[in-house]
Amino acid sequence: MNISNTSSLHDLAGLLSGLQDVTKISKAPKVESKPDNKDQVRISTRAKQFQKAYELVAQTPDVRLEKVAPLQDAIKTGTYNVRGEQVANKLIANTILDTIL
Repeated sequence: MNISNTSSLHDLAGLLSGLQDVTKISKAPKVESKPDNKDQVRISTRAKQFQKAYELVAQTPDVRLEKVAPLQDAIKTGTYNVRGEQVANKLIANTILDTIL
């Protein structure tokens, strides 16, 4: 291996001076923007449909009282009965779905 004091530094100095010369030349002129150019946004028909659907869903109540009220009454009066088989089927189905998803 041969080590010299001048070769690496001279090569590096030459490269750096070459880069400085290039940066002076490559400065691009400024492009002035026209004041009457305005940004525009176009919303597709499909996006408008999604927005409408979103608004309709947002207006829908989270709880459907016409379904909940009779069940609440049945639970309060003690007349609400669920078969064990129905509970077991729902538990199994939900377990399978949770495993898959």
